[in-house]
Amino acid sequence: MTDTAVSTSASTRPSRVETVSGPQSPGGGGRALAMALAPVFGVVGFLLLWQLLVAALHIPRYQLPAPWDIVRHLASDPGYYWTNGRRTAWEAFLGFGLALVIGVAGGALMAHSRFVDRALQPLAVLIQVTPIIAYAPAIVIWTGFGLKPVLILASLVCVVPFLLNSVTGLRAVDPSVLELARSVDASRREVFWRLRVPSALPYLFAAARISVGLALIGAVLGEFFSGVSKGLGYSVKFAQSRNISLQLWGSVFVLALIGSLATVAIGALERLLLRWHPSQHP
Repeated sequence: MTDTAVSTSASTRPSRVETVSGPQSPGGGGRALAMALAPVFGVVGFLLLWQLLVAALHIPRYQLPAPWDIVRHLASDPGYYWTNGRRTAWEAFLGFGLALVIGVAGGALMAHSRFVDRALQPLAVLIQVTPIIAYAPAIVIWTGFGLKPVLILASLVCVVPFLLNSVTGLRAVDPSVLELARSVDASRREVFWRLRVPSALPYLFAAARISVGLALIGAVLGEFFSGVSKGLGYSVKFAQSRNISLQLWGSVFVLALIGSLATVAIGALERLLLRWHPSQHP
């Protein structure tokens, strides 16, 4: 009788496992959807809290407008923000691209030469630790008004992350793989393109996510000082001088939107190019 009970219990265990494991697939899909929507919930929750606090504390609009008022203001004149946002985004993009080229080229030289590395490291540190607002007027005086100082400032603030990350990435090749490549007489060019560049890509994408915001900061700051009459930096400066809070915050919202879209685009490109890398697998 005991054997019968044991065999009966054993025979029912697989069915209970199947019963439990069956509903896990929908739950897993729901969890994945929740994880995908988590950033949206975070942003929307923050804006709702902002809206409620402004209403509850009776903060005047000229001090801090509510998010819904800012959105309505943006909708009332989308052409203005489209024109100025496109100008600032283009300046930031050019500065970002220039910093990428200079940073990777300098990083390649530093990765292959200890002398160049020790010579450029102090310059990189000086650029990184010196507040850009301190020498932005000097760059405008040196290069003149217009687009040129904006591009210099936008590229200068984000060149250091590309430089340092490219050096680290180019040197992060597995020593055993590097030794194997040298044992089969691989040329330095083959080692660079087949081993060092793929090793550096994750580091460069990390630098790119950091540099998106820095490029926008440089572009806006350049517009503050370079005497231009277009761009979100000019819009913020003009709104501050006239105490137009809705225009000021509208420009901030558009800058945040540009940076967010750029970050999403970089993340999508990273997933496309680094499908082989462990960082892209859960």
